[in-house]
Amino acid sequence: MKKTLPYLFLILSIIFSTFVWNFISIPYDNSNLIIGEYYQKKINPLNDTLRGIFFIFFSLSVYLISLIRFNNIQISNDILINRQIVKNNNINFLSVIFIFFCIFEFLSLNYINLINEIDTHHEGTFLSAQLNFFAKDKLWTGTFFDYGFLGNNIGIFFHYIFDDYSIGIQRFFYKFLILVNKILLILICRKIVNSVNTTNYKEALFFLLSLSSLSLSSFYDHVTPFHPRIFLFLIFTLFIFHVIILKKNNIFYSSIVGFFSLLSILFYWDIGTYINALLILFLLSLIFLKRFKVFLNILLAIILSWSLFYIFLPNDEFKELFNQYYIIINISDYLLGMEYPEPFSDKSTRHTKALLFIIVSGVFLINYIFSEKRKENLDSKLLLIFLFISSVIFFKSGLMRSDTPHIKYTSGIYTLLIFFFISYYFVHFIEKIKILKKTETFFKNKKSLFIFTITVGYLFFFQNNYLAILNIFDTSKNFLMITKINDNKFLSDDYQKFIKTYKGLIKDENCVQQFTDDNAIPYLVNKPTCTKYYVNAHIIQNWTEENFINELKYTSPNYIVYSSKINWFKSRNNAPNADKYILDNYYLFKDLSPWLIYKKN
Repeated sequence: MKKTLPYLFLILSIIFSTFVWNFISIPYDNSNLIIGEYYQKKINPLNDTLRGIFFIFFSLSVYLISLIRFNNIQISNDILINRQIVKNNNINFLSVIFIFFCIFEFLSLNYINLINEIDTHHEGTFLSAQLNFFAKDKLWTGTFFDYGFLGNNIGIFFHYIFDDYSIGIQRFFYKFLILVNKILLILICRKIVNSVNTTNYKEALFFLLSLSSLSLSSFYDHVTPFHPRIFLFLIFTLFIFHVIILKKNNIFYSSIVGFFSLLSILFYWDIGTYINALLILFLLSLIFLKRFKVFLNILLAIILSWSLFYIFLPNDEFKELFNQYYIIINISDYLLGMEYPEPFSDKSTRHTKALLFIIVSGVFLINYIFSEKRKENLDSKLLLIFLFISSVIFFKSGLMRSDTPHIKYTSGIYTLLIFFFISYYFVHFIEKIKILKKTETFFKNKKSLFIFTITVGYLFFFQNNYLAILNIFDTSKNFLMITKINDNKFLSDDYQKFIKTYKGLIKDENCVQQFTDDNAIPYLVNKPTCTKYYVNAHIIQNWTEENFINELKYTSPNYIVYSSKINWFKSRNNAPNADKYILDNYYLFKDLSPWLIYKKN
């Protein structure tokens, strides 16, 4: 009964949280003019965040309090003790095998499957940003970045490698980032398993955790829980893990962790915000744990990196960086937000599941921390606490834009936690009933372990396509095909005709400007944008619209692509004054429906 009561209270708290969901409501800001779902429904974007946080933490708090109360758990310093960990070299051995399998899987990809029509909106966001970077000789003052400076310009690294950049190279690069994610996940699993001290079967635990976790980052799915762009967070996590586990103050790792404050903001606006939030919480935890030297090292690294960045970066660029960050943070929810539906309501299945899975991972974590049976060491608890807090912070993106891709995109960390706990308790179960006793010698022997891992790994990585491994022999051919293929192969016939016609019109122009959501146009005609707004969704009344008009007046392009296949931002009418300026000063010159080209009066 004592064991059951906490779960009963957990269920009751979830029911209560569902009941009060709609009562958590902040008044709408009537001064907002950004047209989106929140504007139409007159909903404050903070509501979804507050509701989600309350739903998760109220339920977990009730569970924790009832667990302590009904099971007479004494909160003592025993929880903060680091216990002896038995080294297991087989974990390193298995890690190497899994990494090799990830590389083999990557090399076995058939890149002909990547040759399909371009998503001119999303892919164009990266392609045109990179073009602006090379053509304008400016940073933030030349381009208003959608994702972040390095995030939007991530292709420049491959530009220097291949001395070229194309749609094919970009698609190859994102597959490469998935490979990086897989390797990082293996290393993270290795750190977690090595920190566990209550089982003699770490090989089995690592085996189960790694295989299940690797399924969260797929070469074949368009959207995976561990999206390519999350690689920076995984690297950050590894360095955090190093700092947590190392008993001595290590200046190198501490400094790197601090440097991520700057680096993450330069990469992606949202991930940079999440990482900086985690850094603040981590610094506070170091004070609680009385690790003051590590605290000071990280803090000094943060201050030093930002100071040097400020000193060496031109003042106007530094100001524009923070101006763009401020604008993105303030407009994103209103512009992109989708109301998060009430749990257990109609058409809320995936949304309810996501919240419940986070709670499940939290319940597992609480049981793990306060277990009387298995007293795990402090390092292990801290690693998992960090991952749980990260999962909640990252879920902000899912709470803000609650469509399927974003719910899936934010599910990776808490799913990884659930996989760990399931593997952990399963290994303890089979250890208890001594199923592995007879095979212990088998798994401790490297030769037998190698044969077993190779067999299972092959079946797992190549699944139903066991002959795909033969593609490894055509790797160089595949690689050259995708990196050297002409961009036209990714364009439809009508799109090619439009680009050809438009190129002819603007051959003497220094720059181009589109007033649509077709962000790939500047890249495809190989000319920078006349304003910094290559993503027109960021032309917002009372925010950036006036600046856009002034830049357009200054550069005065002869032609503007006024309409295309993608006109989402115009349908919202967030830039009425900019629209009026174009219609007052330009006329319809060429109708290539759905593309409309306007010419200056």
